[in-house]
Parts: sequence; C-alpha cells; structure tokens
Amino acid sequence: MIKNVGIIGAGTMGSGIAQVAATADCKVKIFDLNQDALDKAKTALEKILNRLIEKGRIDAVEKNRIQGNISYVSDMKSFSDADMTIEAIVENIDIKKKVFQELESIVSENCIIASNTSSLSIASIASSLNNPERC
Repeated sequence: MIKNVGIIGAGTMGSGIAQVAATADCKVKIFDLNQDALDKAKTALEKILNRLIEKGRIDAVEKNRIQGNISYVSDMKSFSDADMTIEAIVENIDIKKKVFQELESIVSENCIIASNTSSLSIASIASSLNNPERC
C-alpha cells in the first residue's frame, strides 16, 4: 500500500500530483532545489483549496487535512521512507537519469520510482537504475 509519496519538482505538474495524493490521504513530500518554487507551490495549493471551499466541494477541515499531508522539502534524502516517488521535472533525459540514480541510492528497494514525462522513453530513463523494473 502506498502511503508515503515523494514528488520531485514543485511546478504545476508536481504540485497537482501532490494535491491528488494528499487528498487520497497519502503523506506527501514535495522536493525542489528552488525555494521560490516550493513557496509558489504552497501558495498555489492554498488558492486552489480556497476555490474548492467556495464551490462547496470541500470544507475548511478537509482543506487543513490536505495541507497537513504535504511537506515542502529541499533535500531528497527525506524520501528515505517513500513508498513511491514521482519526478515532474524538466523534459531532459540526462537530468532525469541523474535524478533517478540519486533516488535509487536514497529510497528502499521496494519504492516505486516513477516519472511524469510526456515525451521521453520510460525504458531509457529506467535504464539508469540498478533495478530498472522498479520504474
């Protein structure tokens, strides 16, 4: 069962994935090297959740629960307890491969290492791992 999720990249896609996972009651950590990106992601989530309250889709208690499920981190080592990680970063295969290799050295051998790529080969990205079947 997936309960702890690590998201790499605090942009629009990463933040959206984090919101969905947190709503599903997963504990989520969003990682980005850029503190401004983390701050913007937190502010954007606040706005989205406030809109959902205005539309009557959630209440303040649910908003607080969702926000409480998300942490904003600047060190990927905090993913050591992740059941799944999802990268949502720039569409550059070399950067993704480097991130996947670093992740593999941090997470447990049972952690799923996933990508949100829309244009790159998952098999190519997975080939950077010692255990590509976990991708």
